Parts: sequence; C-alpha cells; structure tokens
Amino acid sequence: MGILIGGLAGWITGYFFTGIVSGAVIGGLFYLLKGKSNGEPVERSEEANHQKFDLKEEELDIRKKRVVTGDVKVRKEVVETEKTLKIPVKREEMVIETADEEEIRIPVKEEEVHIRKQPVKIAEVDVTTEQVEEMKTIKAPVKKEVLDIDVSGDADVKENNENH
Repeated sequence: MGILIGGLAGWITGYFFTGIVSGAVIGGLFYLLKGKSNGEPVERSEEANHQKFDLKEEELDIRKKRVVTGDVKVRKEVVETEKTLKIPVKREEMVIETADEEEIRIPVKEEEVHIRKQPVKIAEVDVTTEQVEEMKTIKAPVKKEVLDIDVSGDADVKENNENH
C-alpha cells in the first residue's frame, strides 16, 4: 500500500522512482506498527527482537459420493430338455376258446398316452441389493509448514523443539 501511495506521490512530483522507494519505506513502517502479515496478526512481545510464527498444516477433507459402477441384467430363459418317462399302459387281449366255428366280435381296448404340459413352480428367486462395507486406504500428500533456521556468523541459537 505504501509503494502505491509513494509511487503516486512521486509521479505527481516528477520523481517516480524516489516516490516508490519512499513508499516502500512508509509501507515497511506501517507493517511494523500494525504488526500484520497477509491480514493475519503476528504476536509481538514487548521486546522488539521476539516474534511468534503460526505454523500451519493441511488437513484432508474426505467426502464420499455414490456412483454407478455397472448394472446387472436378470432375466428368465427357457431351456428345452428331453425327459424320458416309463408309464404302464394297459390293453386288452382277446382270448377265444370255442369248439364251434361261430364268429363273435368283441371290442378290444387299450390305454392311449396323451401328453399335456403345464408350468409348475419349482423355485422362487429373490433379487435384491445389499450394502457391504469395506475399509479402503486412501493416501494423499499434505503440506506442513516447518521452521527453517539459517544461522550465519557466530550467532548463538537456542532451539526449543516443542511445536516443530
């Protein structure tokens, strides 16, 4: 914000580059006085050399959604097979025992087999779906902020590894 204001002031006065530099200095001072970085407050102690950083880590947000993975067609099919059955059939045979030659007519009968087909229920089939729960392992990379401390010279650094 300070760079914009300084650049605008420098452009109006004819010293654009000087205005940007002075705007950057004003912006830096504004940052130090307000103590904000990207809109997030940074805690400062009463000592000017003590600061706290908020370290962040990504969390996974797992959601489930029902999707169609396929379909199943169930239908009845007629299959023809041949059955062989043995059925007793009765018939009459004529036995004539006479001594004279007289003609006698007697009707002779026999059973005749007729086939009639009719459907008979042999089974009942229920078709349903059921839910089965299983555990799936999901892997996803997540990012985490860690402190990176560069020490130059003979600076004495004492680390407290509680939160990093």
